[in-house]
Amino acid sequence: MTAKKQTKPAAEEGTRAYCGPTIPGVAKQFTFYRGGVPEALAEAQKQHPVLGGLIVPLEQLPEAMEQLRKKTGPIYALYIKAQARN
Repeated sequence: MTAKKQTKPAAEEGTRAYCGPTIPGVAKQFTFYRGGVPEALAEAQKQHPVLGGLIVPLEQLPEAMEQLRKKTGPIYALYIKAQARN
């Protein structure tokens, strides 16, 4: 198995979680990334900037999950936009 190339060095960025909808071959919902995101997700983010708002610091994950569960708040709004990106 080959390692995925990260976009930023580990020293610059802590653990982050992707809260958006699963994108086959790119990112799975609630995947954790340490030291940056994989190249595929970074490229998808360039094409659909809304995805960047769905990558949150680990400390913000409980709040993001609550917004998704309650279907309210800025994370949920971004999630809906990300689902409609196709």
